[in-house]
Parts: sequence; structure tokens; C-alpha cells
Amino acid sequence: MRPDGSFADIPDEVRRRVAAGERVALLFLDALGLRFLHRHDNHPLLERLQITPLRSQFPSTTTAHVSTIHTGLAVQDHGLYEWNVLEPELGTIICPLRFNSPSSKVSDDLEGRLDPAVLLPGPTLYDSLDAPSFVLQPAAIASSAFTRRATRGASVHGFQTPAEGLRLLADLMAGRDGPAYAQLYWDAIDRAGHESGPDSPEFAAATRQTLDAIHAQLADLEGVTVLLTADHGQVAVSPERVDYLDELWPELPALLSQPRPAGSSRDVFLHMAPEHVDTVIASLGPRLQDAAPGSRVLRATELFDRIGPRLAARLGQVAVLAAPGRQVWLRSAPANERWFRGQHGGLEAAETETYLAEVQG
Repeated sequence: MRPDGSFADIPDEVRRRVAAGERVALLFLDALGLRFLHRHDNHPLLERLQITPLRSQFPSTTTAHVSTIHTGLAVQDHGLYEWNVLEPELGTIICPLRFNSPSSKVSDDLEGRLDPAVLLPGPTLYDSLDAPSFVLQPAAIASSAFTRRATRGASVHGFQTPAEGLRLLADLMAGRDGPAYAQLYWDAIDRAGHESGPDSPEFAAATRQTLDAIHAQLADLEGVTVLLTADHGQVAVSPERVDYLDELWPELPALLSQPRPAGSSRDVFLHMAPEHVDTVIASLGPRLQDAAPGSRVLRATELFDRIGPRLAARLGQVAVLAAPGRQVWLRSAPANERWFRGQHGGLEAAETETYLAEVQG
């Protein structure tokens, strides 16, 4: 892969390697972006990595990148761009990965109301590979509605710890003469960052645990092409640094067609009738700039080089990007901005720098 390419190029790299007869294991480490990986340059695993820098897709979110790694499609084409998105079939905001309403604490509560097929209707990456495929995920999400839909064509396996998952991966790859593909996803680093911040001891400890587990398992992965990647990094935020748009401009909610915003607290997407777009940008932008210099309010379409039909059907008309180190949201729709210490979704380098790394030797 060429340096400074996109995370969206990774599925094609997988296809190329599998077609060439390789057994490929892709380790997808949520939130361990490039600068956070380099914090551990003295770890014995990193001494064996050949690292190709890449950039995240926009938004720098898990939903966008998990959907890409399962389907092989860029975010512009699969259309699931954020944690909260408009679902046209229901006419309301949902959380695709949890397959629930944003205000619900119960995952998969949309089953029976929405066919999961509407999220990712086309073939998956695994359908396109002429080789056995395996997906390994934390047990809590291994049988979720989204996972079942996104991993068609692969055998799915749950695990509790990175060490357990890597041992399972090695067992699945052992004794195979022909090409095969396994993708292992781990989310504890991201969770530690959200809860404690990306500069916290908890974030560092979650990273070390994962790197240690990978390094310990390499001997059992001899003959397997082991690749590492991340969807994004994080920036440090605080509940004390939230800019509530409906407090800065109380008239805003009356102009919205969806009372809850799409996106997340680094990149808010507001849905409204087209005739309100210019008014919202002109009125909200200066107020937010006064409160938090470096914030941006703009047409959402300006943030994408192209927009496919599925993204167009879900995308809010106005995007609000938080200033460095800050969050934006609506006070009327409380969410995780009230307790997050680390977040992502925006365009800061710490959020968008990623990589594809290959274990050497």
C-alpha cells in the first residue's frame, strides 16, 4: 500500500494478499491510532512492525470503519458514517452498531421493527474472497444483529480477552495449506480512552495488554501474514468543555427536522429542511466561534469528496465540528458527552492518523 493512503484501501490489500495465496490475519485495534501506537516504540512487537501510515476516513468513527472493513466499501458508499445516523426506513435517528435507539440502553431493541438488511444490503468482503474467512470479536458483540448482518460469508467467534482471541485465531489458521482470512477486532483500548482519556494510565495499560498478547502469540502464527490497523485515535475531552448548541442559540431546535442530532460529540450532524440551512450556518456559526474558537459550522456535503446514494439518504444537512479539545452537542439530547474523557470523529491529527502495519520475520 502507498503511504498516506486511506483506511478504505485496506480491504483491497486483503483481497490482493488472499488472491496471492496468503493466510492473512488482520488485527483491528479500535482507537490505537498512529501516534498512540508509537508511544510503545520500545515494545518488542513494534520492533518487528513495518508501518505504513494511512489516514482515517471522515468521520473518524468506529461505525464508518467497521462497516468498511466488513463490506470493502468506503464510507461514501456504505453510508453508515457515525455512531448516530438517520435511518430512512424509520424516519428517525438510530445507533447502527448497537441496532437500537440512541436513548436506549438495550442493544438490538430494533429487532422486529427494522430489518438489519437495510443497514448493509450488499455483499460483504467475505463473500468476495475465494477462501475461508473468520471474524473474531468480543463475546458481547459477536452475535449482535449488526455483526450477523455485516459478517455474512465468514465464521464468527467470540472471545473475552485479547490473549484468548489470538489463541483462537492461531487455532483457526493452523494446518491450513491454502489461503485464508481472519479479522480480529478488539475494543478495550477505545473504551479505556472514552472513560479515562487517551493520555491516561488506563489507556496505556489497555494498549500494553493488547500488544503483549499479540507478541506472545506470534510463534503460533508462523506462516501467517499478520497485519495491524486502527480505525482512528482519540483526543482528550471533558464534560466541562462541551458547547451546547441549543444554549448558544435557543432558536435552533425549532428549525430541526430531527430533535436528536446525528453524529457524535466531535462531529454533530443536524437534520433540517433545505430552506433552513443557510440560516443555521449564518446564525449558529458566529455564536459557536465566539464560545469556542476553532469550531466550524458548514454544509455537511463539503466534508466529503463524493457522496453515494446511501450516504446521501442518511447525511444531516449541517455539520458542526468541535474545536480542539472540546465537544459539541445539544443539551436537549443528553448523551455520552456528559462523561467522556476521550473522543474522536473530527479532523484533528490525533483522531485521523492511522496505519497498516505488517509483522516482519
